[in-house]
Amino acid sequence: MRLKHTLQLFTILILSLALTACGSDSSSDKTKKENAEAVEKQSGGILDVAYNSEPDTLDLMSNASSPTRDIAWHIFETLVALDKNFAVKPMIAEDYSVSDDQKDYIFSIRKNVNFHDGTTVSAEDVVASIERWRLVSSVGKTASQYIEKVKALDDLTVEITLNQVYNGFLDDLAAPKTGLVIIPKEIAEEAGEKPLIPEQLIGTGPYKFEKWDRGSEIVLTKFDDYSKREETDWGGLTGKKEANLDQINFKIVKDPQVKLNGLKTDLYDYAQAIPTDLYEVIEKTPNTKAVTYINGYTMLIPDKSEPPFDDLKVRQALQYALNKEEIAQSTYGNKEFYKMDGALFDPIQTELYTDKGTDSYLNYDKEKAKKLLQDSSYNNEPITIMYSNDNEWYKRISQMAEKQLEEVGFTVELEPYEWATYLEKWEDASNWDIVTIGYSTRFSPNELGFLVLDKSSSGWYNSERWSKLMEQWGFAASSEERQQILAEMNQTVYDELPFIKIANETTLDIMSDEIQGYDSWIGPRFWNIRKK
Repeated sequence: MRLKHTLQLFTILILSLALTACGSDSSSDKTKKENAEAVEKQSGGILDVAYNSEPDTLDLMSNASSPTRDIAWHIFETLVALDKNFAVKPMIAEDYSVSDDQKDYIFSIRKNVNFHDGTTVSAEDVVASIERWRLVSSVGKTASQYIEKVKALDDLTVEITLNQVYNGFLDDLAAPKTGLVIIPKEIAEEAGEKPLIPEQLIGTGPYKFEKWDRGSEIVLTKFDDYSKREETDWGGLTGKKEANLDQINFKIVKDPQVKLNGLKTDLYDYAQAIPTDLYEVIEKTPNTKAVTYINGYTMLIPDKSEPPFDDLKVRQALQYALNKEEIAQSTYGNKEFYKMDGALFDPIQTELYTDKGTDSYLNYDKEKAKKLLQDSSYNNEPITIMYSNDNEWYKRISQMAEKQLEEVGFTVELEPYEWATYLEKWEDASNWDIVTIGYSTRFSPNELGFLVLDKSSSGWYNSERWSKLMEQWGFAASSEERQQILAEMNQTVYDELPFIKIANETTLDIMSDEIQGYDSWIGPRFWNIRKK
């Protein structure tokens, strides 16, 4: 009996040990799984960005400025978007089709695309967003004249019918500036023509709006329920986007040296708009990388609604008085960061670029400028050049222009303002005669806000010739036709001088080498990156 009892106890002990071992394995597996999940969900950290200019608004649909664009495209997304090669690809749309007569566009919307407020994108949201875009966007207003109707066919399908063939329509829908961002129907209808207020900044992007301390910083946080695409090779503003960071702080920092020192001391991870004469310093700074990208061009826009620049001869005198190469050298310094090119678009935008019609771009003749001024209606009244002192390049261009214009007989006064005041004063022609400004890269003639007829941003340009060219652009069906129109657009600019182009510019940003996976394109984009 004792032996049997002993064997029973031994058997129980063995079974207990086996069960304990199994329990340990199970517990171990569970722990490993939890650890793996913890690693996967590990904090992506906070990215501190020293940003040069505070935006006036984050309403990407109504505002074309770079400060609005660079921050807001983390929050909002469009129905279709440009890839890294500037081709139109779906974004919130799953796909689209165009009818044989090229008047009917059908967009299938991706299922379960989440808004930041917890709702999902429906056809009604898309329709309401399109209707607001037609009201507030400069590009949307142009496209609107070709739209006959917009309607939801079902919960995830939208049909847009045009009243005539308009081959620029998809380009307009994909425009990054004043773009067709998709927002909830209720917000689109409530906002109407008014800019979105902070409570209405609800998009579908990888980051969501958190707070805005005016004059200090704008904070975005990771959108955990972001509905990403899977195309890893598209790039640009579409394809796969991942919010790997927990938070992005866009801090308003204007002083270049403060930005550079802040990057050296880990106060900032990324700094935007660094003067190019600091490039060699940056190259020698440990743990710091330079980031470069094309960024449109700088220009002087005269007010053409009243004297003296309503007189073409005065504008011609302005053109001949400016030694643009000297201005560019003085402003940018390093030739890596500017290019003397008179075209409306950049050479890398192959479908939009031609240098035909730009022969007059670098015309510089002081004596001819003096003669034109003497023969014009100009009577030596002071002309005001207004610029934003938030931007070192605008300041340098304005100072060089003042010097050169006075040499041929203009009387010049400079008036600098901080960015928000500058934009406000721009709306009233009585505040200025010339504005100094840079327009970031555009992707269609419809995005050339400085040539929008009868608008303050264009200096109240009014041109029948330009209007006809814009109509022709909408109907052009081939690359050859578009190249001919682009050449005529270039020529029109130099014949009518609605603005004076200075130079193509390349922006210099800097970032910490702890940022991994950064893909430079047009402007700062912080999805798909990580910090070490």
